[in-house]
Amino acid sequence: MYNKSDYQIKYIWYKSNSGEPNEVYTYDKKKMLTQIDIVDSAHVGGILAETFTFTYNKDKTVQSVTHVSGDMTETVNFTYLNRYVKYMTYSINGAIRLTSNFYRNDEKAAKITRIVEVYDRQFFEDMQLYSATTLYDRFIGDYAKVQEMATANTKELTLYSTKNITYEGDNIVKIEESYPDIHKSIITTMSYGSVLNPYYGLNYCYSSDLLGYSKNAVTQKSVATFYDGTPTNTENTAYDYFDVNKDNYPRVFSYTTEKNPGVFFKTYITYSQEYKD
Repeated sequence: MYNKSDYQIKYIWYKSNSGEPNEVYTYDKKKMLTQIDIVDSAHVGGILAETFTFTYNKDKTVQSVTHVSGDMTETVNFTYLNRYVKYMTYSINGAIRLTSNFYRNDEKAAKITRIVEVYDRQFFEDMQLYSATTLYDRFIGDYAKVQEMATANTKELTLYSTKNITYEGDNIVKIEESYPDIHKSIITTMSYGSVLNPYYGLNYCYSSDLLGYSKNAVTQKSVATFYDGTPTNTENTAYDYFDVNKDNYPRVFSYTTEKNPGVFFKTYITYSQEYKD
């Protein structure tokens, strides 16, 4: 899977577009993304916090994403069928900790119907180890969900989860997650407007509700949690895209949640095509 957006992100600011950007995207001469730097702009001049590096296959699909911190190397590797992701693995220092298998009704189609994930329970039980990682939480998944699975009353060495995915057009409108070891399920529903998603086609944008797999930018999201089929919690988030460029990609958007009613969190995006040195 490759970037289907007409625009490449250059900088992202989380709260204000003054001062150092929080994310810096670097491209090579072929316009391939080679690096994302995460900057702690709370410090004067900014402090480099994390760096993610990318490698590619000959057909320009992402082969791997890597993050190195001290003696720990995290890597996400992608395997493709017809240029669409078939398998995704997450490893630490070469040891595979998670494998995701992507299913489609048509192997030549982009739309995913189901994802089955297999976790190394021992790794996720080790709080000290996985709390020191960065790439997993940013690109792959949510530690809190997996930790709950890892501490479940089961002797299994591997843990499983399944995501069933529903599309309307080119957008994912429902993700139904099942975690049988803890009798838990999560249903995420999303709606969309006309604003386009600059991450569309980027398979590494997997976490945060398969961000890279929908053509448009989400406007409403609802996440409902169930135990043994009984609803226990629902969280709603609203997004507002009030500054877009001439091709309908967002420059500035905000979101608000029910946990913080009336408090808007802003994000600012600058694209390479629009950036002037």
